[in-house]
Amino acid sequence: MKNAEAFAPLNEAELQELDRYLLYEVDSDEAMTLDMADGFLHAIAVGPTTIHPAQWLPKIFGGMPPVKSQDQLNHVIGLIMRHYNGIITGLEFETPEMMPVWSTRDYLGETYEDGEDWAYGFFEGMRLCWSDWMPMLDTEEGQAWLRPLGLLGEEDFDPDQDELTETPTQRADLTAQIPDAVLSMYLFWLPYRHAIHEREVAKAMQPKVGRNDPCPCGSGKKFKKCCGAAGTLH
Repeated sequence: MKNAEAFAPLNEAELQELDRYLLYEVDSDEAMTLDMADGFLHAIAVGPTTIHPAQWLPKIFGGMPPVKSQDQLNHVIGLIMRHYNGIITGLEFETPEMMPVWSTRDYLGETYEDGEDWAYGFFEGMRLCWSDWMPMLDTEEGQAWLRPLGLLGEEDFDPDQDELTETPTQRADLTAQIPDAVLSMYLFWLPYRHAIHEREVAKAMQPKVGRNDPCPCGSGKKFKKCCGAAGTLH
């Protein structure tokens, strides 16, 4: 896949194709629906830790995705990766934005947005590195951002949860709070993620020192006779 294509967001037809695949071709109770996967990928994209796709792709499919050929496997994974990259691209705009994919419910002639499955997927993404999220979750702001997601997507999140999510209107109001909450989480973690990236770049740029090279401490001795010697500290 060419680089430009890898970051092209999925069009409506491709989203429908991925939705049908996850609904009808993946025969696993652990597999995600499209709205679950979208929430899951948003959590990975905005969170504190960069997670390799090899760790999270199987969780979307509930294991190895069922395919008839290598080409189909690459195509399905390509759709997932493009959707993930599209989420990241939106977040990296000068004014970060997100376009969540979640369900709608019809009730008494009205259509309501319902982010329950999306929020469930978001929590599944958080659980990949839950302890890393704690610096945010330990703040009042972080708890407020998490609240609409928890009320919709978690069991036993709040003693008044049933009363607060009973009607379609209540659920739609909570769903409407999710984008701002998730964007706030993204901005909370952004400086940290930048620092991690810069540290990794600095480590990659740091030249390796051979045992016979001059010690970088400036002593003029060989590394093996100076800071590289067992038990020696400078």
